[in-house]
Amino acid sequence: MQKLILKISAIVTVCVLLFLPINHFVGISYDYNINRSIIAFKKDPHPVDIINLGASHAMYGYNFKSTGLEHLDLALPAQTIEYDYKLLKEYGEYVKPNGVILVSISQITFGSTENNYIGNYYKILDRTDIDPFNWIDYYTYLYLPGANTGRFLSAVAGRLKQFRWDDHQPWANGGDNYSMRKFQKVENEYQVAVDNNTIRENMAYLKAIIDHCNDNGYPVVLTMEPVHQSYAAYFDENVMNELVFQHLDELDLDVPMLNYMNDKRFSDHQEYFIDPDHLNKEGRKVYSEIVYKDLREMGYLQ
Repeated sequence: MQKLILKISAIVTVCVLLFLPINHFVGISYDYNINRSIIAFKKDPHPVDIINLGASHAMYGYNFKSTGLEHLDLALPAQTIEYDYKLLKEYGEYVKPNGVILVSISQITFGSTENNYIGNYYKILDRTDIDPFNWIDYYTYLYLPGANTGRFLSAVAGRLKQFRWDDHQPWANGGDNYSMRKFQKVENEYQVAVDNNTIRENMAYLKAIIDHCNDNGYPVVLTMEPVHQSYAAYFDENVMNELVFQHLDELDLDVPMLNYMNDKRFSDHQEYFIDPDHLNKEGRKVYSEIVYKDLREMGYLQ
């Protein structure tokens, strides 16, 4: 019996020693810490000029540092409009009286209902706002991130980006390969939303966001961030009407919109993008300065 206990102890010790570096590897990965700026803000909240909501297009879209504005970016990858609403309720109070809330509208706004990144919200939202919430998943995610398969695979993928096959590089074939894959993914996701009758659920969340802003006196503007022409070629007028504009028209929101999706100042300039639908550091700076100027001309941020 003693030998068996020793063997089990040895096996457990080896497993723990092997797991520790994996846990550390995931814990310091970019994707696992994608919400770090929001966590930092929660620890030291202060009035801001601009709050933006949205998914990855918005997350990679805004950096108002060069304008001197205080900015809170609440956009996270694949964020659903439901979680836009939850984050707005949590942090909207910090927008200044002369500030503005930017609500990013993208190709996934009405079609995306499945949140595959619940862990992103454990440290930035109240537990009662997280659905589904599971105590075991919560503590495992926070203290044993290496045990989370999704985050482990994301961390590995992040390290292996440079080794992707040529045709899977973001700018292979002028960005067409990447854009086609994204188009197929969005179309499939949207069809699932149609089949499950969840489009109206997302429409209701967008209206709730606008109502919440109006009820609390937060000026609000809808935005669409720029994309490269290789991406825009798949998301043409007919596709965007199917995915987005028919639903906006039906909602008939009395809210201004700044649509830069096909803005030639960006769509023809690959140097502003990480990949066909996400701006890089320089692109964010240029874009944010344009948005700031346009908002000022509209009477905001005075």
